[in-house]
Amino acid sequence: MRAFKIPAMAAASLAVVASGCFLLMAQEPPVPQANQAPAAAGRGAGRGGGRGASGAPAGRGRAGGGSPDKFSQFIRPLASQDVLLRGQTLYTANCASCHAPDMRGVIGKGNNILRSAVAMDDQHGELILANLAKHNPPVTLVEADGVATSEYIHSVLATMGAQGSPPGRNPVGLQLNVLVGDPQAGKAYFDAHCASCHSITGDLKGIGSQYADPVALQNAWVPGTGAGGGRGGGGGRGGRGGGGGKATVTMQNGQKLEGTVVRNDDFLVVLTLPDGTRRYLPIENGWPKVDVEDPQAAHKKMVLELDDPHNKNMHDVTAYLATLK
Repeated sequence: MRAFKIPAMAAASLAVVASGCFLLMAQEPPVPQANQAPAAAGRGAGRGGGRGASGAPAGRGRAGGGSPDKFSQFIRPLASQDVLLRGQTLYTANCASCHAPDMRGVIGKGNNILRSAVAMDDQHGELILANLAKHNPPVTLVEADGVATSEYIHSVLATMGAQGSPPGRNPVGLQLNVLVGDPQAGKAYFDAHCASCHSITGDLKGIGSQYADPVALQNAWVPGTGAGGGRGGGGGRGGRGGGGGKATVTMQNGQKLEGTVVRNDDFLVVLTLPDGTRRYLPIENGWPKVDVEDPQAAHKKMVLELDDPHNKNMHDVTAYLATLK
């Protein structure tokens, strides 16, 4: 019996040693091949390496960009406030009827832009403009307007990053200064183009203190509705308007009368002549012809002149008027 026990114990010992060597060999990590990056292991590698431990391609994450999720809508720099306001106006006029004012889409008419891959991947309007070119129904926008609309969409998408995000990821309580113009350049432009009708000691006296919001100030002076609106008259009783404005009436025989409109409709025009007398002229078969002077003609011409690529003149004048307290 003893002669058989010794070989049996030796065989058992050999089996244990062999199994231990096999386990060590199985647990030893493989030597990486040349030009082969080691695979990221487990979740500890972060989002950039994916959640698995294999050599699968890296997913979206910190490894590929500055955003924690590599979503371009969170890392795109936003346009200036005047561009965003212009884009909001253009979106409301051209897009909101189908895509809704909040961009969530209208059932049966337009998709949800907040989930649009095109809007998320777009950088400066190149993808959105390409889609507008084949849009149905057609949307006709010049390139600058299309870019402004795209930038407004970007600004809305950027606010969605705060949903479910930790505190501090998106700054809040920011106060943006939209007075980006040069007051001195605005004064020079005002003296050259506006001072013939307006005065900073007259109708525009203290206009900067009348409008605390620079946006409201600009919206008031550009169309000529702020601080009295410069030259021009009221509405009057006429159906066609022009009451209080200057007009030229041409009679059928060629005679012309100039005066101030009291009434102007399809049947009668009433003028106050320069000598103070009042003329009542019935309209029959389209005569006399009434040409009412547009009190906003100068401002309409000015707006065309202000329409430089970056709206510099407009911003400069706004900055100057804001100083008139």
